[in-house]
Amino acid sequence: MNYFLRKISFRYLFHKGSKAPSSQTILTSLGVGFGTAVLIIVLSVMNGFENELQKRILGVIPHVTLESSGGFEDLENISEIILEESNVETIAPFLSSQVVINSNDVSKGVIIKGTSQQNEISIIPDNMLVGDLEALEGGSNIIVGDSLAYELNAAIGDSVNLLNIDQSNPLIGVPRVIAFKVVGIFSVGSEVDQNYALISQDSFLKLIKPKNGIGLEIKVKNVLDARKTGRAVIQKFDSENYIKMTSWDQSYGGLFRAVQLEKIMVGLLMSLILLVAILSLLMSVNNLIKTNEKEIAILRTIGFSKWDIQSIFIQLVLTIGIFGIFFGNILGFFLASNITEFLNFLSQIFNISMLDVYYLDYFPSIINFQQIVWINIITFLLLLIFSFIPSNKAANTNPVNIVNKT
Repeated sequence: MNYFLRKISFRYLFHKGSKAPSSQTILTSLGVGFGTAVLIIVLSVMNGFENELQKRILGVIPHVTLESSGGFEDLENISEIILEESNVETIAPFLSSQVVINSNDVSKGVIIKGTSQQNEISIIPDNMLVGDLEALEGGSNIIVGDSLAYELNAAIGDSVNLLNIDQSNPLIGVPRVIAFKVVGIFSVGSEVDQNYALISQDSFLKLIKPKNGIGLEIKVKNVLDARKTGRAVIQKFDSENYIKMTSWDQSYGGLFRAVQLEKIMVGLLMSLILLVAILSLLMSVNNLIKTNEKEIAILRTIGFSKWDIQSIFIQLVLTIGIFGIFFGNILGFFLASNITEFLNFLSQIFNISMLDVYYLDYFPSIINFQQIVWINIITFLLLLIFSFIPSNKAANTNPVNIVNKT
């Protein structure tokens, strides 16, 4: 594309006889910019909520558990073998079961875990509202989630009952009931707070009496490879007893797949805003072509090819689009980095609260630069592909028809 054609293309960006950008250029650039920014902001917020969900649920539940049909004979030696696996971060004894908790005529099924201050590898010790895990060792004591405590109407010092039925013969089995004193309340800000409780290992063994003894709980570095890591660990054992491996995705995999699907669907819906902005740009360029038919006819008459005419308007569309993408990247990065402050500002203006429906008092946002790169690439490709529509119309302008009109 020669200098003369580039000069013509850039001239369409400005008012005639002026160096000020035309309103068409400004509005269409802003449209592409806002569409790009919205997509960056929405995906960043979705990334943030997905990370919070992963941290607040997978930070509590075991990533991988191992249970042997005959019980593990040497936990220390087995733990050393498991820690040799590269994806394994921490390992601890594992005691967990489902029981019924009862208080004030309210009964609820919960997951009870036998643990201690030394062996607990979840985020619960860092999210205690009242008390700590050391209080579990003082007898029949229990720590519950704040939502569970609220549902049971139980506070610190109150007594709750744990009921366990012999699962081998539930019809005639007599429930084993032990009273526990609430000595702590935690809150991790997820559904775990509604159905999770901790007791000491000794209390657990008195209440549950597991047939296979104490299992092993493994915390991995990359949770997406948890099941693969569990299988690799099992292969290290030369044991005649059956080893049961359970990973987090068997119980919560559906939830996280739903979150992934939601992120994809929201991203596609927000992409429509960007697509509408691009179509508006093409309509503006199409009107510009119609307005300047005579100039295009003159260019065709003096010997410029159809491709030369096409290149003028392709460059025009791409120039406006690149300015819009650049502006959208700056705006999107700024708002995504300060989304909580921005929404609090809107809340004050419109006198509404946007955070009451969430378990967080802020909007988490994680900017994924790889996503931004893909947004920019796809936007540029869409601009390039769609730019052929108006440019092809300009290239097919018939000088004879234009002359006859005049």
